[in-house]
Amino acid sequence: MRVRVDDTPLGYLLWIINRSYCRVFHHFAWGGPDPLPRDGPCILVCNHRSSVDPFILSATTRRIISFLIAEEYYRIPLFRTLFRWMGCIPVKRNQRDTAAVRKALKALEEGRMLCIFPEGGIKRGVENSSLGVGYLCLRSGVPVIPAYVEGTPEAASVWRSLLRHSHSTVRFGNACRPPLRSNSRLDRAHISATTAKIMAAVVALSP
Repeated sequence: MRVRVDDTPLGYLLWIINRSYCRVFHHFAWGGPDPLPRDGPCILVCNHRSSVDPFILSATTRRIISFLIAEEYYRIPLFRTLFRWMGCIPVKRNQRDTAAVRKALKALEEGRMLCIFPEGGIKRGVENSSLGVGYLCLRSGVPVIPAYVEGTPEAASVWRSLLRHSHSTVRFGNACRPPLRSNSRLDRAHISATTAKIMAAVVALSP
């Protein structure tokens, strides 16, 4: 199982290409050390401004980040092979997708890093955050890392945002570990409270 770009020459090459793209098009330069855990399962939770957000996050770390991606984006031919290589998980938008939840829990059991954009779409706001992030965190018990992306380009289409220049930045917060709870002990109120706490940590990173 691959968890770092260093695991294969192809993975490292793809990382260099993405990092160069982020520097040239989005003036993004991560000068510090890798901010994310070197290995082991964890969940990265981030706001969602643009289709560029996953590229910016991936440029900060040599971990392979497995994103939960809207099913319609996962099917884009040019990116499908890359998404599969990264272990990304397609999610049906605006409905409960139990299959995606099972795949996400399995990925965490395998030691992967999952990234979730709980807003469920670009610029929908944290008040629209899906409770799925709270559920996954409580079920898995793995560390949760908040992140906040700023400056990524806003455009009407994926391609326009990818090709529009920007000055993008990202901030990471401290990891926390929600208490592990069995499925039988989970209720909507507790899941909602956990989701709100996680999203508050994300918002606290905004300027």
